[in-house]
Amino acid sequence: MDFRTQTKDRSFGVRVSALIIQDGKIYLAKSPKEEYYTIGGAIHFGELTEEAVQREVREEIGIEVIVEKLAFVVENHFTLEGKDFHQIEFQYLVTPLSEPNHQMEEGGQMRDCQWVSLDELESLNLNPAFLKQALTKLDGPVRHVINKD
Repeated sequence: MDFRTQTKDRSFGVRVSALIIQDGKIYLAKSPKEEYYTIGGAIHFGELTEEAVQREVREEIGIEVIVEKLAFVVENHFTLEGKDFHQIEFQYLVTPLSEPNHQMEEGGQMRDCQWVSLDELESLNLNPAFLKQALTKLDGPVRHVINKD
């Protein structure tokens, strides 16, 4: 069981995501609509957030990671396909221990995944959008972010 409550047109959940950054690039998934997003998912009941980010990366792109540090705690509000989402998200900087799979399955669809230069993020449709600027300033303390897309 994970931390998610859903109705027909609303979803609230607690999730994690991995900021897989290496050699000036971040590893992102891409939707069929050319939207980019981080690897991650819902936290299971009784699971620590660091354990959840390791599990999600393993399940989605088939690799082990070392969790380096918590970078952002995000209150994320957005609408997707007519449904309103409110997510509390723990975003961790992680180091991959091998090359990740270049595809993953999500929602019954295959998604391409790829390394993207941090310099190219401004030109992408990246969700959540605050990451375009925030990823250039990762050497400080954990940041609390309120994101409304």
